[in-house]
Amino acid sequence: MEQAATGTGISPVAAVLTVFALLFAAIAWLRLLGICFRRDTPLGLIAFFLPPVALLLLLPQRRAEPELFLLVLAALVSASIAAVL
Repeated sequence: MEQAATGTGISPVAAVLTVFALLFAAIAWLRLLGICFRRDTPLGLIAFFLPPVALLLLLPQRRAEPELFLLVLAALVSASIAAVL
C-alpha cells in the first residue's frame, strides 16, 4: 500500500467525526419530520424541503422537544471539529 502524499487525505479521527455528524443529522432530520407532520401538514412539508426553516419555526417550543435540538447540536459540533482536524 502506498502512503498518501503529505497534505492530502483526511485523518481517521476527522473521518469518524464526519460519519457521526452525518448520522446525527440524519436522525435529527427524521425526528424533525415526525414532529412537524404531527403538528401540521404544511409544517411537515417545510421540514421536508427546508429543514433549517422548520427548526427555526420550532425554536419557541424547544422545551417540548429538547432531544431534537441536542441531536442538531451534536451534528454541528461533530462536523465543526472534523472540519478543524
